[in-house]
Amino acid sequence: WAIGTGKVATPEIAQSVHEEIRKILSDMYGSDIADSTRILYGGSVSPDSVDGLMSKPDIDGALVGGASLDASGFGRIINFEGAAALV
Repeated sequence: WAIGTGKVATPEIAQSVHEEIRKILSDMYGSDIADSTRILYGGSVSPDSVDGLMSKPDIDGALVGGASLDASGFGRIINFEGAAALV
């Protein structure tokens, strides 16, 4: 829903959309499937936006586009605040 716009949704807006997607999955396939499905944020992710997005409970990852072309910035994205807790 966010791919290609060049704009970053606020973490709250992204969370509300991901929460609704997870609810639809739950209604269709049950809570076990919904809870085990990874839902990725596909909007513009940057070193400045990644922490807020990834702190939301229903955002399980991010598709990184142009920001991956800068090694330092990409390093910051993949090492977002809280990333170590996921390992």
